[in-house]
Amino acid sequence: MLELNEIDLYDVLSQTLPTQNDFFETDYKEELQELLDFGINTKVKLLDLIVKHREAVLEIDAEDIDDYHTKFYIEEYGEDFVRNRIENKFWFSYSGLLRIILELEFGDDYEKYSCKRDNI
Repeated sequence: MLELNEIDLYDVLSQTLPTQNDFFETDYKEELQELLDFGINTKVKLLDLIVKHREAVLEIDAEDIDDYHTKFYIEEYGEDFVRNRIENKFWFSYSGLLRIILELEFGDDYEKYSCKRDNI
């Protein structure tokens, strides 16, 4: 079986997650490395991971945000951007959803990894 690559990664995300969440442009190199670091190295493993957590991650994505974050996002991205997300109940891009899935699957290990990645 061939090792997962950026094209495969995007293919799986676009087949399993809502199109509305495909709004952030990235080359998926960083996301691919994270998957490989956690042993998700084939399309089948990625598909299994996403299917396992799809319902939970979409529930998280649809959660309402508080007034503070609403105001912050309006200032940062504009009122139309925020209104669209509130009306359609989504916030995260494919990259964000994938990272939430990794956190759901690997818990503290992924959080520590993420902090190191972000130099926190």
